[in-house]
Amino acid sequence: MKPSDKHYEEALRLIPWGTQTNAKRPYAAFDETMPKFIVRGKGCRLWDMEGKEYIDFRLALGPVTLGYCYDEVDDAVRAQMSNGVLFSMASPIELDLARLVNEMVPNAEMVRFMKTGEDANLSNIRIARAYTGRDMILMSGYHGYPDWFATEDSPNNGVPEFMKEYVKIIPWGDCEEAERLIRLYGERLACVITIPYDFNEDTSGTFVHHLRSLTREYGILLVLDEILTGFRLAPGGAQEFFGVEADLAGYAKAIANGYPLSAYVGHRKYMETLYRFKMTTTYAGEALSIAAAIATLKIMKREKVHEHLRAMGRRLMEGFNRITQEIGVEGSASGMPIAPYLKFSGPDAGFHARVEFLWQRELYREGIFANPRWFISYSHTPADIDEALDKADRALRRAVDAEVRERSTVNPSWW
Repeated sequence: MKPSDKHYEEALRLIPWGTQTNAKRPYAAFDETMPKFIVRGKGCRLWDMEGKEYIDFRLALGPVTLGYCYDEVDDAVRAQMSNGVLFSMASPIELDLARLVNEMVPNAEMVRFMKTGEDANLSNIRIARAYTGRDMILMSGYHGYPDWFATEDSPNNGVPEFMKEYVKIIPWGDCEEAERLIRLYGERLACVITIPYDFNEDTSGTFVHHLRSLTREYGILLVLDEILTGFRLAPGGAQEFFGVEADLAGYAKAIANGYPLSAYVGHRKYMETLYRFKMTTTYAGEALSIAAAIATLKIMKREKVHEHLRAMGRRLMEGFNRITQEIGVEGSASGMPIAPYLKFSGPDAGFHARVEFLWQRELYREGIFANPRWFISYSHTPADIDEALDKADRALRRAVDAEVRERSTVNPSWW
């Protein structure tokens, strides 16, 4: 038993899932190859409890945009640490960060900070309901664990069933259903909250533009959940990238390069609703994360961060397409280069699904930490991408060989 296996057994005894974030739990099907714990990271690399090194394309589920332990960001945090972490009044650097967000984000006339993406999204829902005096919302995409965003599994998840009357769901990208629901509920709706991009093949922005048009027609607020897209798609997030302006928007993951911070922003007339009711938490002004965010956003403004993300993403996508062609597997890279979607498809769906599963397993064996969507960081260099492609090539060849052998054993006439 590896040290990490023993550690995981003990974690399961004390911690549900063995982790604080469900998406970070080990996949049982990858047990022999996927690490259960990560001890440290630097740049685009990770090291597990056994000391094995990985090139990381998961990036802590998206927050690490510059790279792990990015020196300029960590130096800013250390400098702030010498002054303190949390005070009995606001820190002056809160305004410094608010100015930066105001400069970079199209609709950020006013800015307030929280700690997580869920916080930011929930705060925007409260503002929309308070401003409009309406109770219902339409929702498209994942927005976190709060009750308003978790009615689908009610009451199994502790969310009261009556909340289903106040939340209706639009399948992401379904313009017809969006129009039907908005016209049906119209003046009962406080807002529509949606992710602007689902990190899939549809990169057109058509859906979010359609929602913007419909919400304006009915006097409904459009709330963009930019937790993943903000400061990653572009310096001004999806609003800048797609050229659409929301009434309210939430940001988190990429804002502080992994330090826990979120922001909810919007037009002044909506944000000033906060003068009428309480929405507050003690740690919203925690200074270390604010210092990290200031450093992160300054780097994004000063350097060609997003050009680099796109260039490295395109290099990865082109390499993946070349590999699948050479091996003779039907696979393709699609989506945005900042987080490419690498997938397999073909008439034999079972074969390609099995190859994709085996490939993901073998990627961990090769020292590649990845998902179907591969996040790119500013620390990924051309050499890192090329090394990852070499490893991905070897992993895919083993996956295809294993599935061909399995099928020929079960049905020798298959091939």
